[in-house]
Amino acid sequence: MYFERIDNISKQELAAELKLVIAEYKALIESARTILIQQEFKDAAKEIFSLCKKVTGATSGYVALLSPDGSENEVLFLDSGGLKCTVDENLPMPIRGLRETAYRSHKGVYDNSFADSHWMEFLPEGHMRLDNVMFAPLIIDQQTEGLIGLANKKGGFIQRDVDFVSNLGEIAAIALRNSRNLESVQYLSFHDQLTGLYNRHYFVNEIKRLEGSREYPITIVSADMDGLKKINDTFGHGAGDLYLQNCALVLKEALRGSDILARVGGDEFVLVLPRTDQVAGEGILERINLNIENYNKTHKKLPLRISVGLAVSENSTKSLEETYHEADRVMYNNKFQRKKSRI
Repeated sequence: MYFERIDNISKQELAAELKLVIAEYKALIESARTILIQQEFKDAAKEIFSLCKKVTGATSGYVALLSPDGSENEVLFLDSGGLKCTVDENLPMPIRGLRETAYRSHKGVYDNSFADSHWMEFLPEGHMRLDNVMFAPLIIDQQTEGLIGLANKKGGFIQRDVDFVSNLGEIAAIALRNSRNLESVQYLSFHDQLTGLYNRHYFVNEIKRLEGSREYPITIVSADMDGLKKINDTFGHGAGDLYLQNCALVLKEALRGSDILARVGGDEFVLVLPRTDQVAGEGILERINLNIENYNKTHKKLPLRISVGLAVSENSTKSLEETYHEADRVMYNNKFQRKKSRI
């Protein structure tokens, strides 16, 4: 509760108020600590949600994020508070009802007569009973990205609950932003920005991981584009970038789900094929050549020309780095032979 004049309250009320202030302060400190130590937003949000429940006295609720198209909630986790709820958590949750009010207004809202309100018509069949509810938005760059929802508080919610949970919602939003930034940094550290393929850093780490594994035989294919410099000089770097992207797509379409494709240099690619012997590896090369042939039928102005080389490590006695260099030597020999044939 909020007090207009401190001399109008009893010692018991003052003690209760002091206890609540201390609980709110501790919750804010704890939630701030959470975003510093938790890298995964789901884990941070769960802890912040638990603090919201503890301080407000709510017995159930959830944390949800806005779907990419902005039309639905995607529930990260749901706490029914022990009440029966038969709604499938994977079902879509359209942004409507009181949730929509919180989303659109960017402000916390509550309704202590929810069970008797028109909002009930928006709940799916099998939803747990909601006597009262409160929603606080998670706002990033003036956009609502998610919600903290609380429900079934004995005696109902008050404005103080909204203010407190909204403050923790701001901290949760920081955790969400940090998590997304971390995901972006992690993605960029292992991916090539132009093609979206893995980069050399990832490739080096992956062959270290595979050394001594049970993934043998392991085939490595070195692939190098022919004529990229000429394309850049003649048509510009935009055309060269498109040429690289198309090459990446053609190579990727020939691979299986367990295979790894990385761009390791300007016009250099490498394929790592676990549990693949010489025969199976050559089958992959046949698919690549067929993909190039089909691509070139419809792209006669700038057809793809790719030199490849293959090498196999049957077991861990032959290092994957050595296998890679062997594939590279085979690729350059093939490139040289192709050049000779065009002279």
